[in-house]
Amino acid sequence: MHEYYQKNLQKWYKTLTTYLNYIRQELESLTALPYDALMESIWTLYQSDMLERFPYVGGDSASGTKNLTGAYMFVAMGEVLKKHGITVEQSGHLMTLVYERQLLKMPAFLRKLMGKAFTNPKFLTKIFLKKDKQNAVNAAQNPGSFETQTQIPPEEGYDFSYHNLVCPLADFAKKYGYGEYMPYLCNLDYVMFGILGAPLYREHTCFGDDYCDFKLKL
Repeated sequence: MHEYYQKNLQKWYKTLTTYLNYIRQELESLTALPYDALMESIWTLYQSDMLERFPYVGGDSASGTKNLTGAYMFVAMGEVLKKHGITVEQSGHLMTLVYERQLLKMPAFLRKLMGKAFTNPKFLTKIFLKKDKQNAVNAAQNPGSFETQTQIPPEEGYDFSYHNLVCPLADFAKKYGYGEYMPYLCNLDYVMFGILGAPLYREHTCFGDDYCDFKLKL
């Protein structure tokens, strides 16, 4: 395990606990097992199969770190639930519930404020061009990290678009055989943008193509 992940074990455990608490009732109902036992099984697998093998993608200074560590908490959940007869599709539904409940717990005024930001093409372009530069610098130091490219002008028919050129989530799934979870992880983008009132369109993903596209049509 990379020393960065090792020293942040308590933080990852707290994040996993927060996620799973949103679906505590569903987990107990589906498996007929005590929540605490499930939680510990998921945490144990997450440490051994995820944290032990994660590449270092920039740590706290890179936004992609949170994406990688957070997404694979759901994969660890799915792998444990498989042992109790729960399908990947059912786990995908649970992932969606976590995201929905987490976002809807956010104060309405804050969701509205974020929604305005995500439906302002000029603002988004400015923010994501800056993100492109930050990601490029980080990727030069930590190969395999997220690399992005804001499309100027946006793709035809859209008000804003950018591409993920490198995605550590997809690369990790290809390397370790977690591809069946990728459609559900990618779907979480639709959940987030949808709740914020920003209509997201996508035709490509890094798992199946050379890049992943995020396109907004207002």
